[in-house]
Amino acid sequence: MKQWFLTHRYGLTVALVAAMILLPFLGAAPLMDPDEPVYGETAREMLLAGDWLSPRIFGQYWYDKPPLFYWLEMLSYSFFGVSDIASRLPSVIMAMATTMYVYVQGKELFNKPIAFLSALFLVTSAGFMYIGKAAVTDMTLMFTLTVTMVSFYRKNYYIAYIFCGLSLLAKGPVGYAFPALIMLIYLAWTRQWPLLKHMKIPQGILLAFLVGLPWYILMYRVHGEVFLDTFIGYHNITRFAAPEHPGQNSLFFFIPILFAAMMPWTAALFPTIRRLFHKRDPFRDILRFCFVWAAFTFVFFSLSKTQLVTYIAPMFPPTAYLLGWYWYRCYIERKFSRPLLVSFYILGLLLLASNAIPLHENAAFFRPAIAWGSGLLAAALFLPAWCLWRRRYRSAFVAGIVMMICFSWAAFGFIIPQFKGHVTSYETAQILPDVYDGHSPLYIEKFLRPGIAYYSGMYGTEWGPVKDPDLEELLAEKDKIFLVMSKSTFHKLAKSQQLIDRFGIAAETPTQVILINHP
Repeated sequence: MKQWFLTHRYGLTVALVAAMILLPFLGAAPLMDPDEPVYGETAREMLLAGDWLSPRIFGQYWYDKPPLFYWLEMLSYSFFGVSDIASRLPSVIMAMATTMYVYVQGKELFNKPIAFLSALFLVTSAGFMYIGKAAVTDMTLMFTLTVTMVSFYRKNYYIAYIFCGLSLLAKGPVGYAFPALIMLIYLAWTRQWPLLKHMKIPQGILLAFLVGLPWYILMYRVHGEVFLDTFIGYHNITRFAAPEHPGQNSLFFFIPILFAAMMPWTAALFPTIRRLFHKRDPFRDILRFCFVWAAFTFVFFSLSKTQLVTYIAPMFPPTAYLLGWYWYRCYIERKFSRPLLVSFYILGLLLLASNAIPLHENAAFFRPAIAWGSGLLAAALFLPAWCLWRRRYRSAFVAGIVMMICFSWAAFGFIIPQFKGHVTSYETAQILPDVYDGHSPLYIEKFLRPGIAYYSGMYGTEWGPVKDPDLEELLAEKDKIFLVMSKSTFHKLAKSQQLIDRFGIAAETPTQVILINHP
């Protein structure tokens, strides 16, 4: 038994660290607006309707995402009941699977030490932690695409095509487009065009379609053109070509996102890329493949007109491989560059300096979270840098891992739960049944509606401050009308439309308010 533990100590350590980061505090905070409740409510309504085919929310069919993540949530609800923990459990399982897959495959792609380093860099990066513990689709896509890309590189083509089909069920057309385009760029760069003859492309396309296409065909047969127009036309083509939130997209949007997501290992990104292109290496081919994989994902979504912080998640595994390789090279050479050490300290100081950034009065509640988060992340940068300066290379790595475990426990067990009233609709949903009469018109601000529906079962009617219904019309109604909105929206309306002051406040939470037209 002792020999078995010694033989598998690397893999067991990876599994232990992943479990320590991903499993605790899943239910410490309610599902956070606006994204988590959307997926939780959709899966809940599908399960209640006994419909495993058609996603639905607020009692209506919804064609935003394919069903794979909903299916996983529905299975979780079936076993454990509807809860915050059950909503997030599928992402946690996918995150642990991705971490272990990166380790197991990394031993074949590189060697055991690089696989070990890469897996731990991945699971201890801030962005991976966040997505891995959130009830959103991105971790499911990350896992399926990771298996697809690694299988293509290792010439396990049938497995690659199967997971390509699963990627189509996880997120949509990117499940097909990304692997194809990444492989084409890699083959062009390395001039390995003869590989195309051995990739079993006709059989593979058929296999991928057999896995991923039946759901689309059934949805079209049941819902017709509206499904294609909404899912393919709007949620994929239109959202790539035109911003969903005008003014919030930029070619440089994902640069700070990547830096934040890879914390505390961000300081090694530039030295890694520099070494990759300036020194020859026995792992040169797989390094090129990982670089193309990561860079393509980053550039593709940087060009997209609709941009969300989680979009670049599929680039985290190949980036972790690159970082693991760089750290390994520096370790065996017993030489970490001084610019790297300086970068650790500079990033740490910048994090601490973030406490001096002025916040809007509506965001002032984030100040303690910024203080705690920046302090722990700065420590995760300063301690490894100090150990590297003292040439204690293993201690530097261990210090970074331990500090990120502490950061995850503090963030998900202490910081986020303290602000649940500011980032979720849970409290409003709890008091709404005591305030609302159950039959009058109920209007709910768009981003609050999923959380209200998930926790109260009340759908209401979607309301936006720029769109109908008009406040004057609501006040003119003889019957009671209830209106749920965030306090930030309420204060903005108070400045632009004095009519809002004629509504009575039926109830309120720290960040949300329930109004009534006839108090």
